[in-house]
Amino acid sequence: MSFNFFDAMKSRGLVASVSHEEELALVLGEAAQAVSGSLAEPSSVYAGFDPTAPSLHVGHLVPLFGLRRAQLAGLRPIVLFGGATGLVGDPTGRSEMRQLNTEEQIAGFVENYKALTRRYFDNQAANAPLFLNNIDWLGKMSWISFARDVGVHFTIARLLAAEVNKTRFEAGGLTFLELGYQLLQAYDFLHLSREHNCVIQLGGNDQWSNILAGADLIRRTESRKAFALTFPLLTAADGSKIGKTAGNAVWLDPSLFSPYDFFQYFRNVQDADVEMFMKTFTFFENEEIAELCDVKKTSVNAAKERLAVEVTTLVHGEEEAQRSLRAAKALFAGEGAPDDAPSLELKKADLEAGVFSVEILVTAELCKSKSEARKLIQGNGYSVNGKKVTDINHKLKWEDLSGAPPFATLRKGKKDYLLIRVTE
Repeated sequence: MSFNFFDAMKSRGLVASVSHEEELALVLGEAAQAVSGSLAEPSSVYAGFDPTAPSLHVGHLVPLFGLRRAQLAGLRPIVLFGGATGLVGDPTGRSEMRQLNTEEQIAGFVENYKALTRRYFDNQAANAPLFLNNIDWLGKMSWISFARDVGVHFTIARLLAAEVNKTRFEAGGLTFLELGYQLLQAYDFLHLSREHNCVIQLGGNDQWSNILAGADLIRRTESRKAFALTFPLLTAADGSKIGKTAGNAVWLDPSLFSPYDFFQYFRNVQDADVEMFMKTFTFFENEEIAELCDVKKTSVNAAKERLAVEVTTLVHGEEEAQRSLRAAKALFAGEGAPDDAPSLELKKADLEAGVFSVEILVTAELCKSKSEARKLIQGNGYSVNGKKVTDINHKLKWEDLSGAPPFATLRKGKKDYLLIRVTE
C-alpha cells in the first residue's frame, strides 16, 4: 500500500525545510504510480554518509530511516558513501578543519558502513536500494574539468553566504579544500539525477545550503526537477545532542557499542522525549504511538521498554533485543536469569583474596582510570549488591557472591550495572 512520503514525514515532525513543495507533490504522485506498477523506473531519493569514523552512529538512523520511508512510498533509496567527500571533510558545524583520514582508512570505513546499512531496506523490491560510493565518479575527474563543469556555476560570494562557510571564513579558518566541499556535494546530486533519476536529497537541517546547492545546480544545468528536504536537528528535552552517552557516540557497530548498551540508551530516554523518539526511530503508525504514549492507558516505562525493544530489533535483530530485555529485567527488576547481563569474570582465588573495586571498575571499562573510579566511589555513585560503597580501598570478596552459579551485582550511578561471575 502506497502513501505520500512528504505527508508521512511531516506528520511525524521530520521535516524542517523543503524546496518547491508544490512540485514535490507531483513527483510523489508519480512515485505512488510506480508502486502500482504503471511506471517502469521509480524516481530515487538519496542521503549521503561521509566515512569520518569507523562506524555510523544512532544519529545516522534519521536519514537511513528516512530513506526506508521513501522506499515504502515507492521511491528508490540511494545510500551514498562519501569515499571522495570524506577525503575533503565537511566543514558543517566545525570550528576547525576535520582531521584528514587516509584513503585506506576511508575505504575501510565505507566497507563497514555498507554492512551496517543494508538491513534497513527491502533489497528484493522493484525499487531496491542502491549503495554507491562517490569516489567512483569524483575520483575520475581532474581539477580542471571539475572547475569548468561545476565551479563555473558557483560564485565565491554565494559560497561564503552559506552559514556553514560564513562563520568559519569570518573566523579566518576556512581552507580552500573545505570551500570546495559544497561543490562536490552538489555534483553528487547532479550525477545521481543524470544516472539514477534522483529527485530528492535528504539530510539534517544544518546541510540545507549544501543540499539546496545541488538542487539548484540540477535545475540550472539540466532543467530537471530536484528537491532539498531536511530533517530538524534533533535534541533531547534537556538540550543535549541525540546520540551521545557519557561523552561517547552511540555507535551502530556492536563491536564498538554493545546491543545491551544500545538498548539501555533508548530505555533511559527522558519521559518528555519518548513520543519524539518513537516518531523518529520506529515505523509504528502515529495512532499506535499515541496509544503507547498515552499515560492514562500505559506507563511511561512500558513505552520506553517498547521503544528500546523496537529500535534494538531494527538495528541488531530480534535475538539481541530480547537478550538485552532479559538482561535489563534481571538487573533492574530482579526478573529472570541474569545470563544475558553485562558481566566480568574473576577467578575464585582472586576473590578469596579480595579484588579492589577500583580495579574492577577500570577493567570493566565503567571508569576510564583509577582516579575516576575513586571519585565515583567517594561521590556515593558505587554499589555492591544494592549497598552503597564509599571506601576507595574496598575489595570485592568471595563472600559477596551468592546464587548458583554465584554472582555479585555492581552498579555505577543509576543506570550502569555489571555482574561479577566466577571462573576457576
